[in-house]
Amino acid sequence: MKRKTMNHQTSPNDPAKIDYYESFVKRDRALKIIKEMSEFLRILDLQETEILKTMIVRFAIESVEASQGALIIYDKEKNVLNYQDMYVYENNRIMLESFGEVVKEYQVLPGEGVVGDAFVKETPILVPNLRQTQYPQPVIGEILRKEIKSVMVVPLKVDGEVVALLEVINTLDKREFNSEDMEIVMIIANFASTILENAHHYRLAIHDKLTGLYNSHYFQKEMDEEIERSLRYGRFFSFVIFDIDDFKKINDGYGHSYGDRALKELASCIQRVVRRDVDVAARYGGDEFVLLLTNTHGEEALKVCDRLLKLVRTVTITTDDGRSFGFTLSMGVAEFPTHGKEAYYIFNAADEALYRSKALGKNRATLYQLSQEKGE
Repeated sequence: MKRKTMNHQTSPNDPAKIDYYESFVKRDRALKIIKEMSEFLRILDLQETEILKTMIVRFAIESVEASQGALIIYDKEKNVLNYQDMYVYENNRIMLESFGEVVKEYQVLPGEGVVGDAFVKETPILVPNLRQTQYPQPVIGEILRKEIKSVMVVPLKVDGEVVALLEVINTLDKREFNSEDMEIVMIIANFASTILENAHHYRLAIHDKLTGLYNSHYFQKEMDEEIERSLRYGRFFSFVIFDIDDFKKINDGYGHSYGDRALKELASCIQRVVRRDVDVAARYGGDEFVLLLTNTHGEEALKVCDRLLKLVRTVTITTDDGRSFGFTLSMGVAEFPTHGKEAYYIFNAADEALYRSKALGKNRATLYQLSQEKGE
């Protein structure tokens, strides 16, 4: 008697085969996106952290074809989690519009919802179906006015501390996230954490710890590069050097902690006066500060100095015992290439102008004059 043989061939519509194919396609897409992200990170300037934060969200959303995603930044001083960027994925592509301005109005407290829980526990959280948990609807749902079905939240750490969280969600019309999705998003988050950590260390290396301004080493590098650019393209710039008048009296009379307060207040004033991402401001050492004002003639630099002098005069520092004090500046300005074509000569010219300000009674800015070399 012939024995019947079983046909082990699977149907093209077999669910297991479809699941395997979809999983393969998903992983292939994720690998391509991760490769694209690694190439992007390789050429990213470590100072461009805002671009990085935006791209983290976009890469994560696209890698798992999520509905939306957001980046939440931890504000250590206020102990609150602030939404920064949010993007939507529609028709197989990321929408170019960021909901950044809208989401910045939203905050989450540590321990609140999935995001707050992931922050407190310092661990990734996958919620395949929110309806089957005690978690409330995420903030993103409120913004979109849609019910959220599935959520993944991954903390981003720098030096062992959570500095941000990546949130990826699917609305009711989409599928539930699974462990495979979480694995993909975690790879992207780990990439991002490494770059954020490197950027953090780089930022520490080029900034003055007390004031937050650039340090002298970085400033000197920028000065040399600006001289080279200006010589090549026939441009000009102004260099300003200044210090706090009678700073020693502040330290001796009120204590070094209040001297440090004065330095920080001055740094805050400087940042309000200079052009962000155009000018370079640094603490050069002690109470001495420097500015590099690109494409700025000496007379224009004096106007910048005047704005800073006026702003500083409004500062009042009150001590714990009820005393109060203010401070003034003496400033010197030199122009490239009028007063020199090398850093040494520009620095000396501005320094001469600074001492001229001191001699004239302090609390002022002076533009270097070539006649000073002749002792006139």
